Amino acid sequence: MRRLKLNFFPFTYLSRLTPAQIAWGLLALAMLCYAARMSQLTVLRYDTFKATAFDLGNMDQVLWNTIHGRPFQFTNQGDNWYGPPTRLAFHIEPILLPLSLLYVFGADPRILLIFQSVALASGALPIFLLMRKQLPRWPLLAAAMACTYLLMPALLGVNAFDFHPVSIATPLLLYAMLAFSYRRYGWFLLACILAASTKEDVPFAVGLLGLLIILKYKMPRLGTLLFVGGFCWGLLAFIVIMPHFYPGGQHNNFWYRYEALGSTPGAAIINILLHPWLLFTTFITLDRLYYLAGIFRSSGFLALLAPEMLLPTLPSFAVNLLSTDPILYSGAYQYNAPIIPFVMLAAIEGAGRLARLWCQWRGEPFAVLSETQEKAAEPQRNRLLERPWPAFMQRALLWGQTTLAASIAQPALARPVALLQPRISSLVHTGSNQWERFSECMIPFSQTLPLKRLQWYLCAWLIAMCALNFFIVKPALDGFWPDHKPGSREAHMQQLLAMIPPDASVSAGTNLNPHLTDRLYVTVFPSITFSTSNKNINNTVDYVIVDLNAVFPEDKDSTANVLNQLVRSRQFCYLRRAEGVVLLVKHSVRSCSAPTTFVGSRPEQ
Repeated sequence: MRRLKLNFFPFTYLSRLTPAQIAWGLLALAMLCYAARMSQLTVLRYDTFKATAFDLGNMDQVLWNTIHGRPFQFTNQGDNWYGPPTRLAFHIEPILLPLSLLYVFGADPRILLIFQSVALASGALPIFLLMRKQLPRWPLLAAAMACTYLLMPALLGVNAFDFHPVSIATPLLLYAMLAFSYRRYGWFLLACILAASTKEDVPFAVGLLGLLIILKYKMPRLGTLLFVGGFCWGLLAFIVIMPHFYPGGQHNNFWYRYEALGSTPGAAIINILLHPWLLFTTFITLDRLYYLAGIFRSSGFLALLAPEMLLPTLPSFAVNLLSTDPILYSGAYQYNAPIIPFVMLAAIEGAGRLARLWCQWRGEPFAVLSETQEKAAEPQRNRLLERPWPAFMQRALLWGQTTLAASIAQPALARPVALLQPRISSLVHTGSNQWERFSECMIPFSQTLPLKRLQWYLCAWLIAMCALNFFIVKPALDGFWPDHKPGSREAHMQQLLAMIPPDASVSAGTNLNPHLTDRLYVTVFPSITFSTSNKNINNTVDYVIVDLNAVFPEDKDSTANVLNQLVRSRQFCYLRRAEGVVLLVKHSVRSCSAPTTFVGSRPEQ
């Protein structure tokens, strides 16, 4: 029987490609598919009225006001916040200034959603390049690592739930480390500054990144600049800027999430110092452990092989894990944006360490480096191949012994330090022995798995863990995705929205709100007033529009009662109702009929 030849063009073309070219093609395809699909889903979510006032409506009005010469001003607060009409009263996000340029050619929240999807998709490029630099001979692993990043449930949650400036910190921090790895320190500092400007708590992550640069990369000047600058920026935001723009009010509207530690931040610190067991008895729960497992499972747990790279994540992990609000540690919201880049960086470093260890167990040279790099890195490579983990422990022991020796010179500390020194030495010695035993057990297994095949196993492992993680977190993400395309109901809702003049003040339900925030005054129902800096302005809105079908069933009666009360009080009158959406207008703005009730008693028009 004659053997068939595959002369079909795609097969012959692919057979000529190198693994590096295939990896680049997979990267480009993954980034393009992610950006296109997530842009489509987030825009469809907006078009089907699933986007919310908190936070897409807020961000849209802030950017609209900023591009019109009113930086950071917004009134879209509702009962979520009581303060002056400026976002600087509770969030410090200077990056909103350049982001407002997206509205130069027209204000539309869809622009924000598409920009966020493209920005997050671009984060795959530095991951690919960093992985290629770490293991140049394994290009397919670099492509798999980039795809792992794009499929992280935490990243999908950041992208799917409205728009947040802090989401841009994820690709910015990745590009910062890419610039650092190529010694482009000017670009590195610029990316860090932009990342710190996305939210007031990100500067602390940048500051700890500086500490990491001091300890790991032995660059004290650059690291000290980042550390001091980051912490000064963060403290300035919390202690000076927020209280300045909200004088006399509470400085942190989100402290209710941490009241289990104390009524104020100062009381929480005192309680932790006096009762440190509170952190263990209150905040070590299965939900929080599942959250941590999900974050690290997304990278195949490779991030745990480079724990020092997770140092900048400590502030964000503390914010999420110490909260009593389960949303923060659900793994599906924007609170993971500063965590994702360092988890991926730790996974890249962990993959490199695993490859070195595999070479050591097999007794082979670390040949994954290129020839030019191999010659330049020969002395360092030999040190790494000796005993990576015991060497790390020995350095820690040496540092500890030096510190202890200096402390013994002080009489007050001499006795307790003398008691601790043999225990620390014994602990490190035991760890070194356990590591040697583990290495002896791994040597026979490593002989059965060649180094070239290890790349494929790692790729399969990353894909399997990513799929498992996505399956576990899927219920939390299902609430974000649109479940239908715009139809007649959405068309009728758009007709009602078009009846509201663009310069009128509005109180809108949470799902209608983002479609009305390109205006000076807007708030979130049930609030019908808005705050302004000018006390002479009448703060009652001109229009009220609510989608009763979007209200929780247990709240529908109370919402209808509020609307009926507004009509009975003769302050507002009924204008139009369609598809469960009720539109009211103030009597002083437009004359209309004013029925005593409309919910369930008046046919829709």
